[in-house]
Amino acid sequence: MSASQIDRRTWLSIALGLGLFAVAPSAFAGTYLDTATLFVGSNRKDAQMLRKKPSDRDLAVAIHAVAKARASAAAEMNVPEKVAKAHPHFLLTLAKVERAAFSASEGNVKSLFELLDSAKTEDTLFIAALKELGYSLGEGV
Repeated sequence: MSASQIDRRTWLSIALGLGLFAVAPSAFAGTYLDTATLFVGSNRKDAQMLRKKPSDRDLAVAIHAVAKARASAAAEMNVPEKVAKAHPHFLLTLAKVERAAFSASEGNVKSLFELLDSAKTEDTLFIAALKELGYSLGEGV
């Protein structure tokens, strides 16, 4: 092998590596974006169910338990520095759905809808903050 072949391979490797930076920035946010996609999708489905059946206390109790676990898990996540600015909105949207479910389980429908509206706002802010940072959640979210 000549020195020029090694140099070409080195340059090719560097070019390929730089191409990956340009093509897949979400890969550098690691598991965070995958987990956020899962949690946001589930959170939205829970919010939809609560809106459709605001007086179903048994459903609200079940959603509250799941939403509480989701919010707790999100609070313990490793947050890459690249997306740290967006993370508070993520935590707030999860917490608001959890509190909305609790309100529904207590029969407080007015609070339920206020919290769901607030959760939707935080969800929108989270997505916008990620976009501003150059990231997005997976498809379907």
